[in-house]
Amino acid sequence: MVPRRRRSRAPEPAVDPDEGMSVRELASRHLLLVPTTVDMWMIDALLRDRVPGADLLGTGEVVFGRYSRLTGPYELTMEDAVDAGVPMPWTVCYCLEAPVEREDPPLDGVDDRDGFAYAFPDGLPWRDEGRVLHLLVSIARRIQGAVRVAGSLQVIMPDPERAVDYVIHTPTLLDPEVLLGVVTRELPGARLAVEGIEWHGPPDAAYTGELIAGDTAEDPLTPQQQEALHTHADEVDMAVLAGPDVIDAFAIAGDLGWDGTIEVLVHLPDGEEPAVADEPWADQDFVTYEIRWTCADPAERERRYPSEVFIGSRERVKPLIAAVTRAIIEATDGVIVDEDGFRIDRYDL
Repeated sequence: MVPRRRRSRAPEPAVDPDEGMSVRELASRHLLLVPTTVDMWMIDALLRDRVPGADLLGTGEVVFGRYSRLTGPYELTMEDAVDAGVPMPWTVCYCLEAPVEREDPPLDGVDDRDGFAYAFPDGLPWRDEGRVLHLLVSIARRIQGAVRVAGSLQVIMPDPERAVDYVIHTPTLLDPEVLLGVVTRELPGARLAVEGIEWHGPPDAAYTGELIAGDTAEDPLTPQQQEALHTHADEVDMAVLAGPDVIDAFAIAGDLGWDGTIEVLVHLPDGEEPAVADEPWADQDFVTYEIRWTCADPAERERRYPSEVFIGSRERVKPLIAAVTRAIIEATDGVIVDEDGFRIDRYDL
């Protein structure tokens, strides 16, 4: 725990980052505000889910880039909170040090569900500042905290109920028909969406060399090299055709009428997944199941203050999303993360 910093009556000197952060410095930086019931272990766990190599518990900081880092926690007295521009009842915070990087101001009338346009009317944060601020807002959503931004001192309090979707990472790839049977237990009427197009092989230009002529104009392939290349390609094609048919990406969709659609999207992971780094299968091939809600009016999902109709629809859909996620995780095992990428215990769904 970083020592509490009390307000000094005299001008405060610069503080060594290794020793903590002064109240004056806290006032000029973005702050993640956390409930007193949320300990450092939980913040560390959430950061590990999103930031490879994060070790807040061990080092007291998380480095995001050359000039960006998060430090804390800092405990504030009521007097400190006033001087740091932190509203009541928040008394515990983490501090983001990052260069100010802003793009153009938001257009008039533009809104977003977390209130960035409201908190940054003179220019939206981007690059390191923007990426880390969105991460902090995601953490705040998970722990029912807030983010107090520097400059305007506005407070972003993301609604925890906004997080509806789930993602499962697992080494188990279910056959489409098997997965459909699992999903329809909770979502009757769901259907398999595996639509492809018939392929008749490569065009003639692939064999004449026309397709690569522009790239090899200065050093064209000899007839012997072209023949060897085609022979190798034919061998690869025959090996693939001799193997079993494998579908490594497909979807299952369930129509909810006025409430939209629940989709289960199955595919290989798009990149590194820090949330599974500690799993024994993390360095092996694994598959991702996305359980997503597509509402009737997608724009409503991005509004800061959605309509009562949307909120009612969301409340009806959330238990269905959770039920489908539970059914899939029981059939596959693996790791569940919420739509912000933070791990979820299956028994908390």
